[in-house]
Amino acid sequence: MDKKAVISFSVFLLLCSTSLDSFAEVKTDRQNTNMQMMPGDVYTAMQKLTDQGIVMLPAGCRNVQDANFDRHEMALLTLQAMKRIGMDENGLVEGQKNEDLAGYREALRLKEHFDQDLKDLGMGQDYLMSDTHRSKTASWQKKDETRKYKITGELRYNYVKHTGNKRWDWNDSRLRARLFLEARINDDWHAFGMLEANKHFLSQHGEDDWLEDKRFYVRGRTGDTVVTAGWYGYMLGEGNIFDSSVAGVTANFGSPVNYEMTAARTKSHSKLVSANAFMTSGNASYGGGIHHFTDDNWGNEERTIWHAFYNYRSNPNLVLGTMYLGSNLADRDGRRHGFVGKVGVGKVQSWKPGTQELDFKYYYQPKGTYIAHTMTGLADYMDGFKGPGIMYHRTLFPNVVLNIEYYMLQELTTGDKGRTWWTDVTWYFG
Repeated sequence: MDKKAVISFSVFLLLCSTSLDSFAEVKTDRQNTNMQMMPGDVYTAMQKLTDQGIVMLPAGCRNVQDANFDRHEMALLTLQAMKRIGMDENGLVEGQKNEDLAGYREALRLKEHFDQDLKDLGMGQDYLMSDTHRSKTASWQKKDETRKYKITGELRYNYVKHTGNKRWDWNDSRLRARLFLEARINDDWHAFGMLEANKHFLSQHGEDDWLEDKRFYVRGRTGDTVVTAGWYGYMLGEGNIFDSSVAGVTANFGSPVNYEMTAARTKSHSKLVSANAFMTSGNASYGGGIHHFTDDNWGNEERTIWHAFYNYRSNPNLVLGTMYLGSNLADRDGRRHGFVGKVGVGKVQSWKPGTQELDFKYYYQPKGTYIAHTMTGLADYMDGFKGPGIMYHRTLFPNVVLNIEYYMLQELTTGDKGRTWWTDVTWYFG
C-alpha cells in the first residue's frame, strides 16, 4: 500500500478530530440525556420490527441505525410496535406471553429498555406514530387500515460537475422521481416495489431513463430469520464495495452477532455470493465479510473481495470509522489492499429542519476492491483511486434535505486527477 496514502490519512484524521467541537450543536441537559447511546440489540430489535412492517419509520428513513433516533423517538416507535401487536403495559398480549407472535420478542425487549420513557409518555394511551408524533384522535382501526398499503416517494434534483483529466471533463443535471410501494401480505410477510423515472437537462447525456431502475421483492420472517427475495437494492461494505440492485435472496439471522448470507445476480449479470457478520457492542459496531463476483458485461473481471470495519460513536454527534478491503485481483502494479477512513459530525434527520451532518472520508482503493461504488465521485470510472471526500447534509424543511459532496481523487495506475462537485435537493413524501 502507498506509504504516502497512509501518512495522508493519519494527518487527515488528526486535523478532523481537532475541529469537531466547532460543528457540534449546543444542547440542553434534557437533550443530552435524550441523545445518549443505546445498546446494539435495541437497534437490531427495532430494525427487525421495521423489516416485518410492524413499525413504520418517518418519510425518508430506510434504516434504524442510520436514522439516528434519540430515546424519545425510539420510545414512540416502541409504543407503535406495542400497539400494532396488541401488547399491554405489562408486556402481555391478550393476558399472556406469546413468543410465537411475530414481533413479540423484539417489542418486549424494547419495552424493557424504554420502560421509564414509555411511562413518561403515558403508556397505554392511543398514539399514531407513523411520523414519530403523537395523535390521540386517530383510531387503531384507521391505523391498521393505512398499514395494509403504504405509498411513499422521493423527488430529487441534482447537478454534478466533473473536472480534471479530459476523460472526466463532463457534467450532468437530472430530476429523479422514485415511488416506493409496500403491501402487507400477512403478519410475517410484506411485499415491496420501487419505480424510478429520470429526466436529464443536459443534451450530452443522451436519452432519459424511464423506469430503468425498478425493484419488486418480498421480505418476511421465517422463525428467527428475516428473508428478502426478489429484485431489490443491496449494499456491501457501506457502499465501498457494491451499491446497486440485485435479483436474489438475502437471509439475516442471529443475535448479538448478526449474520447475512446472499446469493444473487447483479444488474451487470454477475453472479454474487456474499457472507457477512457484524455486531454492536456499546458505542462500537464492527464486523466483516467475504464476497465473490463472477465476470460481468460491464467489463469487471471475476474477483473475491473481503472487508473488515470498525465504527465508534463517542457521542451522538461524532462517529469515527475505518474499513480494510482486500481482493485476490491485483492491478497492473500489484495493488490489492485498500482502506477507507471516515469522521462524521452531527446527524441529519429528514423530518427535523435545521439538523445537519458533515462527513469526511479518505479513500485508498485499488480497482479489485470494488465493483459498483456508492460515491457520486469518479470511482467507477477510474482504475483504482485515492483521495478525500467531504459530504454535507442539512434538512431545510420537513422532509426536504440539501446534500453537497466534493471529491478530490487520483487514479492509482496513471496518477490522473479527477474532481467532482455534487449538489442535490431531495424531497421525501408519503
